[in-house]
Amino acid sequence: MSNETISMAELIKLCALDTELFCKQFFPKAFRDASPKFAAQAWSTLEDPKKRFINQRFYRGAAKTTRLRAYAAKRIAYGLSRTILYVGASESHATRSVQWIRGQIDARIGADGTPKRTRFAEVFNLRPGKKWQEHEIEVYHGLDDRPIWVMGVGITGNIRGINFDDYRPDLIILDDVVTDENAATEDQREKVKDLVLGSLKNSLAPATEEPNAKLVMLQTPIDSRDVSMVVENDPEWTTETFGCWTKETQDLPLDQQESSWAERYPSETLRAEKRSAVVANRLSKFAREMECKLVSAETLSFNPSWVKFYEEKPKAYQAVLVIDPVPPPSDRQLASNKFANKDFEAHAVVARANGAYYLLDYRVHRGHSPSWSAATMFELGSRYNISRIVLETIAAQRYLKWFLQQEMVRKQMYFALKDAPGDQRPKFVRITTALNGPCSQGKFYCRKEHLEFLEQFYSYGVGYKGHDDLLETVATGVRELTNPYMELGAEDGTELDNSMVLPFRRSMACP
Repeated sequence: MSNETISMAELIKLCALDTELFCKQFFPKAFRDASPKFAAQAWSTLEDPKKRFINQRFYRGAAKTTRLRAYAAKRIAYGLSRTILYVGASESHATRSVQWIRGQIDARIGADGTPKRTRFAEVFNLRPGKKWQEHEIEVYHGLDDRPIWVMGVGITGNIRGINFDDYRPDLIILDDVVTDENAATEDQREKVKDLVLGSLKNSLAPATEEPNAKLVMLQTPIDSRDVSMVVENDPEWTTETFGCWTKETQDLPLDQQESSWAERYPSETLRAEKRSAVVANRLSKFAREMECKLVSAETLSFNPSWVKFYEEKPKAYQAVLVIDPVPPPSDRQLASNKFANKDFEAHAVVARANGAYYLLDYRVHRGHSPSWSAATMFELGSRYNISRIVLETIAAQRYLKWFLQQEMVRKQMYFALKDAPGDQRPKFVRITTALNGPCSQGKFYCRKEHLEFLEQFYSYGVGYKGHDDLLETVATGVRELTNPYMELGAEDGTELDNSMVLPFRRSMACP
């Protein structure tokens, strides 16, 4: 926006409404990149006077510290705060933020050798007070004769009963106070949690005195039991999570995920980093640092080291195609537009060879699309010379079986269709029972390119909240191929050379 087209008074009013504009106008060096997609939502929550306790979780590199500093600077500029307390993992960490604010107000030596006020200080008439130290400053605003106090302390410092001129802080900022060190043990986590939810929370100015008083905690999650995770379900707190992927694509397959800040972290760069993390068995670290998802080793069902990788599929095998369909949407779902968030339909080809199990291929597709199901069935069935298709046919999903049979008749290409065995056990039990044995014995193989499967496998366990459709489909395939007769040494199957395979047709009627 050109400053020549509007007056300074109008600019000040616009910046009051648009914090991203405020940041770019007065701190162009710090906010030199294009705005990320999550910026508007993050600012909106921070500036909502109805939200007193805010817990925002950002991925590493999302510039949360810079945003916190700009947020505090705006509260100073518009006289919204009188007492600001910065809390960091250490006092030096908090002091750097105090110094940043001080640097935006301090006069700077110009080219002619004379000190000049910064544009930020000039526009909002900000002046240093008597206290102008590294960890504590006074800022005079406009014509006010009472300064605005800003102080920085460490989370383990003396934070009880802090006040400035008999005023409690009306803005308390917690900037990444949880670290690997102070979240390493239960005692340390409890200490930090007690400090945040006890001493600091009770130090905030009462709403009767300052209706817009806020405690803001910005954190990259470290542990499922740290304070930022504990307050997630606390109705007093507003919790938001901003990962490296956009909200619309964060649950999609990796190749469809889009960066939430593409100007700084291009989507393909993030995808390559995640692929590398999956292959190197570092997915839990990437998920924590970049996706704000925590995977606790104590709750995992599978040891990540159990997975074995193969380069070429076996020459002889017996393969099945397992289909886990998504039922068609109800009228109510269509009316409420909830169908967009439905699970994925998964098709997986699982093979058995020499007593081991192989994930040969798979496809996933969000929502209900019978035409996609049929096309995928013919593609995978013909390519891998499957012996049969195992299909879940519960309730409305029976329609898909009928549709696939009609497509076989139409194309004159037939595969044996088998209903998935009825199993009333919980899904968690079905998945872990089928996969634990072969995987723990080193008899399960997949390819390094099977990223969606590996992500679900590495993360699955008690409390898992992600998608597990593909994992369940593979587990069904392993269970289908588990055969005591084969365990005694019978051959698993045979495969013709690909150059000899003709289009798969059978003269028998469709089952």
